Amino acid sequence: MLLPIADPPSGPDGVVALLRALLRAARRQRVALVLWCLACIAAAALYAYTATPSYTATARILLDPRRPTPAPSQESAALLDASRAESELQVLRSERLLALVFQKLNLIDHPEFSPKPPGVVDLLRARIDAALRVVRPAPSRDEVRQSVFEAFERNLSARRVGQSYVIEVSYSATDPDLARKVANAAVSAYLWQSLVVKAEAAKSGAEFIQGRVTTLNLEVQAAAAAVAGGTLPAAPTPDADARVIGAALQPLKPTAPRKPLILMFGAAVGVFGGFLALAAGLAMDRRIRHRSDIEIKLGMSCLAAIPEVSRRIVSRRGRRMELASLASSRPTGAFGSALRDLRIAIELAAIGKAHESNFAVALVPCTPRAGSTLIGANLACLLRDAGTRVTIIDADMSGSPEWDVLDPASTTAPCLADLLKHGPVAEPMHLPVSRGVRVIPARSQSVVVDHVVYLGGPAMTQVVEDARLEGCVILDLPPLSRVAEARVAALCADMVVVVAEAGRTTLDELDDAVRTLRSAGANVIGAVLNRVRT
Repeated sequence: MLLPIADPPSGPDGVVALLRALLRAARRQRVALVLWCLACIAAAALYAYTATPSYTATARILLDPRRPTPAPSQESAALLDASRAESELQVLRSERLLALVFQKLNLIDHPEFSPKPPGVVDLLRARIDAALRVVRPAPSRDEVRQSVFEAFERNLSARRVGQSYVIEVSYSATDPDLARKVANAAVSAYLWQSLVVKAEAAKSGAEFIQGRVTTLNLEVQAAAAAVAGGTLPAAPTPDADARVIGAALQPLKPTAPRKPLILMFGAAVGVFGGFLALAAGLAMDRRIRHRSDIEIKLGMSCLAAIPEVSRRIVSRRGRRMELASLASSRPTGAFGSALRDLRIAIELAAIGKAHESNFAVALVPCTPRAGSTLIGANLACLLRDAGTRVTIIDADMSGSPEWDVLDPASTTAPCLADLLKHGPVAEPMHLPVSRGVRVIPARSQSVVVDHVVYLGGPAMTQVVEDARLEGCVILDLPPLSRVAEARVAALCADMVVVVAEAGRTTLDELDDAVRTLRSAGANVIGAVLNRVRT
């Protein structure tokens, strides 16, 4: 009979369930996640400490709210409003003013704007042009000048400080002295421009007085000299529409790259990118990791979730016998508790069968290394401890000789291949250590016999029935993906348990194995999830 599915424990759904799944995935992939985060931080650190440092210098000017009138005959100028401040800000950003600074400082020949070595994109474009035999003309002097000026313009910024009349003019460059000169020159150019306008108005206006014109000319000359030298005017400029409240000083520390911020960004990219990859992996991952995957997603009863056994025990040949009886020798451990759950589930499924006391159960692995042999050995020891005689039949002709390792003397005992080929010849021999458990190994001394025997014939049924006369039978079958006739051999057993390996067997593989067995008429009572990581 098919055992009922245990109701899964009720718990939060939605975002909380997704977060728990992500945390479990992060725990499984913690090494890869940590390595990815370290790689992102290392890449960020490599960029932060190898990128060319940039320095920013800032000068500040204050727009005068009220401009003095040049003569008593004129009315007082209106107060400087917000729109007027924005207009002056655009004047500071104007191409004409920036072109004046660019020309006076002779930046076209400055090393800051010298041609850079070709980058990856340039090299790729050159290769494409060479392949297509495209000849691009060399840029003209005007095009080079325009390109350099656009680069200069991008590095200069002017902004208003809040809602005040203070304007900050900043320039960023790899040369700190150049950053200082350009910021001061831009401010001086703005002052010069406003003074030139007033000087021209004074010459053509009613107040054409020689003394005032001379004063304005001196202020204009001071502002022009400041633009050319990248400094502030040496003489006062009271007639300008603004006054300097902060000169641009040569920066002592680079403003970019911001190393702490870049490192934090690299760490954030590592963490969020890692969890995003984990979420994408969860969405596409069909591997079985928990018993709830079998019960909820496939609607199948998971008879037991057996934890993974330490590989150090498995790798030692001398301890294979201890491993085969691990559930019996360590009954309080998680491995022993899981095997007892499996034994109880099989005994409950055997109730009402014709051979209730001497039942036959077949273990069918989904994959070659699912671990059905280990489960069968420990299940036999538990049944033996309960006073039941057990016979293990190894039906995996092409698999590794696990039972030969468990019982070295069984290499000379009658094997399943000989029994299927020639009929029963002798009683199966007992394991010398696990008394009460009989083993029929799979392989014959003849390789030819191993390849010609058929597990689905009447001889296989006779072998199982003969073994059933002595007690319970555990039939260790090969995986269906490798031996198709295993589904026919499963009909010899009263019940079938499919063994899946946690983290490797997919839901599709388990579902296909169960459907294949049931389509052949096998009584699949549930699945066992082996090697669950705790």
